[in-house]
Amino acid sequence: MSEPVIGIDLGTSNSVVAVVEGDRAVVIPDKEGRRIHPSVVSFVAADRIIVGAEAKKLMTLDPQNTVSSVKRLIGRNFFAKEVKVAQETFPFGIVQGADNTPHIAVRTGTYAIPEICSHILRHLKGIAEDYLGRSLTKAVITVPANFTDTQRKATQLAGELSGLEVSRIINEPTAAALAYGFGRDLDTRLAVYDFGGGTFDITVLDVEGSIFHVLSTAGDSYLGGDDFDNRLVNYMVMAFRQRHDFDLTNDIKALQRLKAIAEKVKCELSHRPKVAVQVQELVNGPEGPIDLSFSITRDGFNQKCQDIVQRTFAVCDEALRAGGISADQVAEVILVGGSTKVPIVREMVE
Repeated sequence: MSEPVIGIDLGTSNSVVAVVEGDRAVVIPDKEGRRIHPSVVSFVAADRIIVGAEAKKLMTLDPQNTVSSVKRLIGRNFFAKEVKVAQETFPFGIVQGADNTPHIAVRTGTYAIPEICSHILRHLKGIAEDYLGRSLTKAVITVPANFTDTQRKATQLAGELSGLEVSRIINEPTAAALAYGFGRDLDTRLAVYDFGGGTFDITVLDVEGSIFHVLSTAGDSYLGGDDFDNRLVNYMVMAFRQRHDFDLTNDIKALQRLKAIAEKVKCELSHRPKVAVQVQELVNGPEGPIDLSFSITRDGFNQKCQDIVQRTFAVCDEALRAGGISADQVAEVILVGGSTKVPIVREMVE
């Protein structure tokens, strides 16, 4: 039997690995049954690197040495504005590499972004090998549609460093359209609205049976769910300053705790009209530990984050113009990515 080729969605926040069994694709679980794996790498010691769900637990305990969301930096020049933004918001060090690319500085040394990503890919490869009971060497990896050639090559390099032969690099929206339409004998025009943790893409395709023809695509590789989280963190920092006259902006561990809280609040607001949180001993003040009390309504969240969603529609307009298409010529919209679970995103897309 020929060796299976695994499919990997190397995401900003989370990653997924899948394989075709028979005539269907199966998203592969790890030994604990998890099918979604955080794209997080923690450098605990020179001989110990933790990846995935266990590494995510260390984001608040050891933020300077636990690396996340690096897909936002892959294939970029160190002097790019996106890297400067990351230096101001990421808790770990971002330094200039010899090739003028950003490198991550942690306790065990400095690493190029493809090296960091290779640990995530190696982790996914191991999950797939445990599931299938055999060694694997080949993979297809998806990337944002507007990734540059440099970003695609950096992703391929990450695959090679992980021990994988990358058979193909496929655009994420195209992969989503294939997953949606393959074998359904469709005759329609689709728009794939792909809003993930760190990137946004829109692709318009004509589907006729087994033929998928891309008409246009556009994207922003520094726009995603992380921006919702950061907006909530900024709001909590401002509220804390107003209530306690204490500035949290230089406390890395406190900010990482707030980032984790912000992600949970964002998710809970998808199901509840209001969320309240109480954080014990967020920081030590002049007179002892200070707690955080914070609440926000879904309407309040919508008001604070509406402009982030609005940015996606400027990209949509760009794709429509590039294809000479009007919105009423698109029959269906496929929502892809974790950020499309946020109610305001669905409402504004509709």
